[in-house]
Amino acid sequence: MNRSGTEFEDRIGAAVIRRLTTGVRPSPAPRPPHRSSSRAHYVLIDELLVAEELAGLRQYTLDRQNLFAETRVMHAESGQGELDYSRRRSRVLFEFEPWQSLLTRRVLAAVPFVLARLGRESFPVSRVEAQLTASNDGEFFRPHNDNTHERVRRREITFVYYFFTEPKPFNGGELRLYDGPPLPSGQTPPSFVSITPRQNQVVFFPSNTMHEVRTTYVPSRSFAHSRFTVNGWVHK
Repeated sequence: MNRSGTEFEDRIGAAVIRRLTTGVRPSPAPRPPHRSSSRAHYVLIDELLVAEELAGLRQYTLDRQNLFAETRVMHAESGQGELDYSRRRSRVLFEFEPWQSLLTRRVLAAVPFVLARLGRESFPVSRVEAQLTASNDGEFFRPHNDNTHERVRRREITFVYYFFTEPKPFNGGELRLYDGPPLPSGQTPPSFVSITPRQNQVVFFPSNTMHEVRTTYVPSRSFAHSRFTVNGWVHK
């Protein structure tokens, strides 16, 4: 992005902000798969970025392949991040300005609409976390929720924004949202909805929702063909 994030948004993305603040057109819900339920609550919004922004974010991401690090999961007792390849495999970039600020502003603009659609009371947002994640061949994130540990207890709404090269170079990588907490046996609930990654679409859901990222399949194994997301959390 040659211009500052604010100037770029003022000139190119003003229409998007107006659309988000005056009423977002939610995309149709995906067709439920076998053994699924529509009871898991989520909101889908199409076209969070305009075309020039989407292209810029995509190129920015490809140019910084070497800066991505392996993702971690929180240790059950310490709450500290640790590598656990049985639970999560992907790569992440925590700092990605100016796109980090741009996506954060778009998310904040959508929050009132999202809360209304989810039937939740509004709240003062203390901060928004956002990170850039790349999922390549054979990578996944096993079932979990996003605000179990004390240090992340104030996460209220999770968001996942999808983007990738065209034509779509991967399969899988669906976001599965479960209806209910883990069963006493440790198994996942039988009811869920499955959301297929779609270009320039963002999904919002409560951070206490049990969810997982299904295995992504990238035949080329090229970084450029990864399932890319900007994922994060709106804090109370």
